[in-house]
Amino acid sequence: CIRPKGSDSAFVNKVYSVNGDSDVLVKDNFFRDYQFGIKHYAGQVDYDATNFVSKNTDALPVDLAECSKKCTNDLVKALGESKVAGKSAKANASARGRKSGGLAANTVWSKFRNQLGDLMKNIGETRTRYIRCIKPNTQKKPKVMEHLSTVDQLRCAGVVAAVTISRSAFPNRLEHEEVLNRFSALLRGFKPEAIDNGEGGLTYQPEVSRLLIDLLPTPTNDDGSLGKAPFVAGKTRTYFRAGSLEHLENERVKAFGMYATIIQAQIRGYQSRSVYSKRRLSSIKLQAKFRSHAARCRYNKIRMACITVQCWVRRIEAQARMKTMKENHCATMIQTHWRMSVATAALKRSREASIKIQAQIRGAIQRPIYRMELAEAIEEAKLENQLKSLQRKLEEAEAKRIDAEKKAAQAAAEGAKEKEVIVYRDRPQEAAPAAPEPAKAVEAEAPPPQPGQLTEQQQILMDESGKMLEYLRKEVFKLRGQNAQLRADFDLLKENNQRLMDANASAGASFAALNQHAKQLNKTNTKLMTELDKYKKAAHKLNLAQVEAKEELQMKNASYVAEVQSRLQYQKAMNGIINMVQERCRDVRLVEDILALYDDCEAAAGVDGEMAGHHASPARHAPSTPDSATNKGTAGRFKSFFGGGY
Repeated sequence: CIRPKGSDSAFVNKVYSVNGDSDVLVKDNFFRDYQFGIKHYAGQVDYDATNFVSKNTDALPVDLAECSKKCTNDLVKALGESKVAGKSAKANASARGRKSGGLAANTVWSKFRNQLGDLMKNIGETRTRYIRCIKPNTQKKPKVMEHLSTVDQLRCAGVVAAVTISRSAFPNRLEHEEVLNRFSALLRGFKPEAIDNGEGGLTYQPEVSRLLIDLLPTPTNDDGSLGKAPFVAGKTRTYFRAGSLEHLENERVKAFGMYATIIQAQIRGYQSRSVYSKRRLSSIKLQAKFRSHAARCRYNKIRMACITVQCWVRRIEAQARMKTMKENHCATMIQTHWRMSVATAALKRSREASIKIQAQIRGAIQRPIYRMELAEAIEEAKLENQLKSLQRKLEEAEAKRIDAEKKAAQAAAEGAKEKEVIVYRDRPQEAAPAAPEPAKAVEAEAPPPQPGQLTEQQQILMDESGKMLEYLRKEVFKLRGQNAQLRADFDLLKENNQRLMDANASAGASFAALNQHAKQLNKTNTKLMTELDKYKKAAHKLNLAQVEAKEELQMKNASYVAEVQSRLQYQKAMNGIINMVQERCRDVRLVEDILALYDDCEAAAGVDGEMAGHHASPARHAPSTPDSATNKGTAGRFKSFFGGGY
């Protein structure tokens, strides 16, 4: 263990940083810098890393390496040389890069790493074999052998079975899959299937046995008994006796040769049939070319006559439809104006009737209100008249009181001149006893009241009348205020009632309008749903038509390609025939006649294609198809030449 400039606390920090996510590593706050814990199976164990780095330093001193290099023992000397070689290699590597410092020393870890690298290199360069280790005894003691446990280990490892099979003289072996892939073609109708082996896997052992039993029958001895089987099927491999695999390979080569012969025969027959069919088609097309010219001329004449007749018939039908549409339009306009006049008259009548109904309803509503206001006005007039009469009486009483006060003042002024004051006092039966007067007062009977002077009872009555009038005046003012408040409240209630009536009327109208609108929406929705169903059906039909059109287009495209190819083959055949005639025929006039006939046929085919393109006016409004597209150019001439295809 070498850590450059390292310490125990740095080693512990390195452990925490590398294994921070591990649940096994324990970090406690009470630990020191050089302490850490690990959770083992039995429990937690705390470790102290004091002097850990210095104790685990395994650098080999240089003088010891030099001494071992000079040793007479070959093994020690080889180890010393390997140490020095490793050190020199590290020194060279450090010279190329940065300085290695203390890391350049050859340690136990570096030695182990080098040995492991050499071992992996050797394994990569060679073909490895699996080696089974056998434990001689269960006590782990040297020089002790337990035969039963050793045999059980060999049997479980498959060594005994391998030796037994090797002794059975099976020199050749193959995997089950490889046997089926190589030899299943030798048995006609054989189809291998994997079978469950009962352990969650698949095996081909029964299929391999069934195949090889038919291909490799068991031989019989001279005495008529069965000999040894030429193969044995194991769990994963099939073992063959000497000569069995060679026999299967020879049979496989023979079968492949037979299959190759059959394939070659089929291909050659196909090629011969193709040549024959091409020559036959060429001769048929050459004959059809001369026959199609006359038929096409007749067809063009009949077609032009049909187009002329169709044009006149369609013109007459269009005129009749136009006349019917004009008559229908005029009738529709007359019906529209008549219905509009009837609806306008009905609207006027309905409007007048609604005005009369509104007038009657408003009169019935206003008459009780008028009667109520009239009764209130009469009651208010009565109260005002009573108030005026009371005010008049009050003014008269007030004037009398003022005159009486003036007269009393005059009488008091005259009596002040006398020395004695005479007090007159009435003593009615129900009156209370008078208060005691001063000693100088002289009691005497009251003289009769003087004219113009009020008595005490009259004075009391006048005071009570004044108070009553004042109270009545206040009550009148209070009632007037209440009446005004009631009128204001009544007006407010009336206005609110009118608003509620208007709102009710508008709500009823809006409800009716919404109801009517909802009915219209329902009708529209029904119509839309019906139209949607129609459109869906139409879309489905269009999709079906599109699919059929695509299929028809593909078929026509294929036929067009076949016709073009046949046309090209025909041209090649014609060129070959002409070349052959020119080469082998000695009659120059016959050769010229054949060439002229060939040129006339080609020109006629071109003219027929152009005429078919010019006279295709009824198909202009029809959708374009591969047949209409082929009427132009060389492809159109080919098709017209072929007489419409086969």
